[in-house]
Amino acid sequence: MFRIDLHNHTSYGSACAYMTPDELIQRAKLMRLDGVCITEHNQLWSEETLDKWRRKHDFLVLGGAEVDTDCGHILVFGLHKSVLNVYRVEELRELVDEAGGVMIAAHPFRYVLFDHFNHVNHVVSVEEASKRPVFQFVDAVEVYGSMSSVTEGNLAAQVSDYLKLGATAGSDSHAILQVGQCFTIFENRIGSEQELIAEIKQGRCRAAQRNSRFTPAI
Repeated sequence: MFRIDLHNHTSYGSACAYMTPDELIQRAKLMRLDGVCITEHNQLWSEETLDKWRRKHDFLVLGGAEVDTDCGHILVFGLHKSVLNVYRVEELRELVDEAGGVMIAAHPFRYVLFDHFNHVNHVVSVEEASKRPVFQFVDAVEVYGSMSSVTEGNLAAQVSDYLKLGATAGSDSHAILQVGQCFTIFENRIGSEQELIAEIKQGRCRAAQRNSRFTPAI
């Protein structure tokens, strides 16, 4: 069992985040994770920078990006060119395929199940939810995230199963106490970006979350 938090932001690359890479990695170790992915908004870290953090902390640190698209936010791994001007999901899919990468629908039902303006909950069937365009383009679905509701997570899990897409989890952390609240369990040990991508594509992983938001793993 190998546990990686696939979705994290730092103040080095995301203006909305409140922790440094050092703080992210230290917290991940405290939470007894085996690795973390840094997925800044619409930008990628260089492999040289990631390797610096890996060597400094003797810990698995992989890079990706959370890309804003016309179908919502999508986590990408394996892509090593700028995504700043990429907005159409079809274009992103083409770039990721060329790079041999993987795409994950991030928090796919955020702002979908609750109308914040009118304070109304929407009931959406699994069949209806599965028709959202984003699911035509991704390899997996982020089921759990520390900023997603239980209802959102349950529906994402059902859609993942209904469409036979992989299920992952990531804390979507922007601050220290969020790190490791949700993570992906891999059947095999992950030591590189290529291995991460291969395991997600083959579905050899599952989503997990902690019972308490502030309790380290036992």
